[in-house]
Amino acid sequence: MQDLLAKIIKMDEQARKIEQQAKAEKLESEKEVEALREQIYSDYINRAKERIEKNIAVDQAHADKKLADYRDHVTQAKEAMRKLCDEKKKEWVGEIVNRALS
Repeated sequence: MQDLLAKIIKMDEQARKIEQQAKAEKLESEKEVEALREQIYSDYINRAKERIEKNIAVDQAHADKKLADYRDHVTQAKEAMRKLCDEKKKEWVGEIVNRALS
């Protein structure tokens, strides 16, 4: 009887140790999963930031190109208007004077 009781107590102690080990392993696994989740999230955020920075750079370059093209267009239009003004200046002044005097 004493032997049986000692075996039961020993088995109970072993079961408790196994349970404690299982709980410890579960906690460790949960920590590892959480760390992995945080790492994946951090990597995702970093990649997203890099893509955003690249997109900003591309968009900025595109905007700069459009601005340069617009400025060239405006400069050409000003030059064309100035040339037309120089060519027609005397004619327009004469027309204005004639209309004012008529």
